[in-house]
Amino acid sequence: MPVTSSPSVKLILNTALLLTALGMFVRASGAVKEILFARAFGVSADTDAFVLALTYATFLPTVLGGAVATALVVEQARATASSKNDLGVLTMWVVAASCLCALLVYALASVAMSTLFSLTGDVLDKATSYARAMSPLGFLMVLSLAMSGVLNSAKQFYVVGISALATPVFMMVGILAFSGKWGVEAAVWGLVAGAFIEVGVLALRIASQRTLFFPRRDGARSREREWLFWRSVSVLSFAAAVAAVSPIIDQAFLARLDTGAVTNLNYASKVNSLLIGLFGTAFGAAIYPYLSDLAAQRDLKGLKRLTWRLAAVVVPISGITSLIVYVFSREIVEVLFARGNFTATAVAEVSAIQQVFAIQLVFYVGGVLAMRVLNAANAARFVLLISCITVVANALLDWLFYESLGARGIALAAVLTSVISLVVSVILIRPALIHRT
Repeated sequence: MPVTSSPSVKLILNTALLLTALGMFVRASGAVKEILFARAFGVSADTDAFVLALTYATFLPTVLGGAVATALVVEQARATASSKNDLGVLTMWVVAASCLCALLVYALASVAMSTLFSLTGDVLDKATSYARAMSPLGFLMVLSLAMSGVLNSAKQFYVVGISALATPVFMMVGILAFSGKWGVEAAVWGLVAGAFIEVGVLALRIASQRTLFFPRRDGARSREREWLFWRSVSVLSFAAAVAAVSPIIDQAFLARLDTGAVTNLNYASKVNSLLIGLFGTAFGAAIYPYLSDLAAQRDLKGLKRLTWRLAAVVVPISGITSLIVYVFSREIVEVLFARGNFTATAVAEVSAIQQVFAIQLVFYVGGVLAMRVLNAANAARFVLLISCITVVANALLDWLFYESLGARGIALAAVLTSVISLVVSVILIRPALIHRT
């Protein structure tokens, strides 16, 4: 085995911190988008229909695109180590899968809205209409996630981060320019337009470096590598699909509560999602290619050392941030949302739910880092196991809490599910690394 040098921990931390800083701009634009949405539309049956349609329309592309992106990072690390890098055949298959995804989102919209969320009448018609209008996301999200994975594998994180601004910015433009005329549909079309722009930016970046990602082939690509890649995508997709069922289960229980429960939880989760993006997702995206490189080189000591050092930085910071959000929850909601059609009653309810969500951050961040180690070790079966455990736990906890605590009970279930996910992930890291050796 050739001797390889371990990546600089300082370099990785600096990259992660800079990516987090860039993520702040992206997440801030998303926060402004939610503020504009709340001011323009408030809480109503139409906003509930929009949130449910968005959950449905992004479910399959998030699952498939995320699995492809995760597998591509590992594939590129292996290809670099073996000096055999060619994405040509994989690209054609990914495009075909993206087209199929969009068709399925459109065709199944009505059945999904009525079956998953028990919608009927005008609300069903609205939600179905919104979901079908969002069906291009099935194509665009899979492509954007796959291209993001390719660029991240080449350590070109900033292009991915900047392109992510397109979707919230265009959604804001749609709300500001057309909400009076089109209502909630303005947000739908702005979302789709932004996704088109995001894909365009990423495609241009990859095309400008086609000799790096699509070199001349010096022989037939290994059929075994193709099979291993798509097997990994299949297992990861199934695991992601199982995990992604949790938000749908949450909203299925919320749909049984009073009107506005879906939207209130949606608003309450935004600050938490912002912080998760900064402390969890951004760090996870930044370190994953390096973890994959170490795993491909079988430098397992370096892999564990890097993970613990990053955890020592991000976990305490996320804990302090959680405490701040919990203490100042009402003030945060008032600053962000208390204007226009957003009432004082909504402020009280959203801030109470947000306090529950604040507890989740530190456990979620730890879980993200642990899962990245498992992904880098190519332990897809463990990832699937964790997904199955957490979705069952989430459903059970939702059922236990939703009647007595309402939307706050759904938030509490999410917190406890993150705790369970973290514990199981940490337990499985050791056997995953032993198997890797």
